[in-house]
Amino acid sequence: MIRRLDLTLYDWPLALLTLGLNVAGLFVLASAAPNPRLWKMQLLFSLLALVLAAALQLFRKETIYRLVYLAYALALVLLVAVLFFGREVNGARAWFVLGPVRLQPAELAKLALILVLARYLHGRRLERWRDYLAPLALALPPIALTIVEPDLGGALVMAAIAFGIFFVRGLPWRHLLVVALLGVVLVPTLVWPNLKPHQQERILVLLNPQSDPLGAGFQVIQSMIAIGSGGVAGKGYGQGTQAQLGFVPERHTDFIFSVLAEEMGLVGALAVLLGYAALLYRLGVMALEVLHDGDRLVIVGVASLLAFQLLVNVGVTLGIAPVTGITLPLMSYGGTSLITTYLALGLAQLVYRDRYEPL
Repeated sequence: MIRRLDLTLYDWPLALLTLGLNVAGLFVLASAAPNPRLWKMQLLFSLLALVLAAALQLFRKETIYRLVYLAYALALVLLVAVLFFGREVNGARAWFVLGPVRLQPAELAKLALILVLARYLHGRRLERWRDYLAPLALALPPIALTIVEPDLGGALVMAAIAFGIFFVRGLPWRHLLVVALLGVVLVPTLVWPNLKPHQQERILVLLNPQSDPLGAGFQVIQSMIAIGSGGVAGKGYGQGTQAQLGFVPERHTDFIFSVLAEEMGLVGALAVLLGYAALLYRLGVMALEVLHDGDRLVIVGVASLLAFQLLVNVGVTLGIAPVTGITLPLMSYGGTSLITTYLALGLAQLVYRDRYEPL
C-alpha cells in the first residue's frame, strides 16, 4: 500500500482524457445499442472500471512488480480453463459466463503480458538472437492459447503488445529485416494455408468487398455507406438510417465508429480521433519522463494495446483492415474490455506516479 495519497503526483490529463472518451462512448452507445439494457450495463461497467482503476492506485509499484509472475501464471490458468469450462459464443470458447456477467480471460491476459515482459526486460538488452528466447517463451503461450479459442483478434492485440515492447527495448534493425523477410516467406506458404476458410474469406473480401455483398462483404459495405452518408456534420444524434434500421451489424461493439461517423459526421469522428491521439501522446510523454526501463515498457505496452485496437477497429469500419472482432477502446460495449482498458491505463498512471522509486 502507498504511505500517503498525494493527488499532485498523478497525471490528470491522462485521467481526464480517459473519462472523456468513456463518456463519449456512452453517448454514442445510447444511440447505437439495439437494447437500452446494454447502455445501462455499460454505465455500470464504467463505474466498476473506474472504481477498480482507482483501487489499483492504493498499491505501490514494488507490490505490483512483486506479483507479476503470479498474475501471469493465473492468466495462463484461466486461458486453459476457459477452453474446457468456458461457453462458446459466436464460434469461440472464450468466455466464462456467471449469470448475467461474462468474463473473457484473454483481456486480463493482455495486462499480465504487459507486466511480465516489462519486468523481465528491465535492464536486459535484445542484441543477440538468443536474447529473444526467454521473452518469446513468455509471450507465445498466451498468444497460442488465445488462438486456440479461437480469438484471432485477441491474439493479434497480444502480438502487437509484445512487438511494441520489444521495439522500444531496442530491436536491432537487422533483426527487424530478418523478421520481415520471414514474414514474406511464411505468410503465403505456412500461415495462409492454415487459416480457416472464414478467415481467408475476410482477407479476400477486404481486397474486394463487392465480391460477396450479401455475405462476407456485407458488414464492411454497410459500414462504409454509413460513414460516407454522415458527411461533414452528420445526420443527427439517433438519426442514422444505416445504424437505426439495423443495416450496420454489431453496431454497439465492432462497428460503433460507423454509428459515430454517420450521426455526428466528420466533425464528430475527428473530435473522437483527436481525443485518442491526445491520449496516446500523453502516454508517450509519460514514457519519456519515467526513470526506469521497466516502467517505460509498461507504459509502452499500454500504448501499444490502445493504438493497435484503435487502428484496426477504425480500419475495419473504413474497409482497410480485415474484420477481426477487435473493439474500440473505451467506446465499444463490453465489460471485460472496458475494465481491462481502465486497469491498463491505471497501471500506466501508477508506474508514472512512482517513477522515482526503484523497481
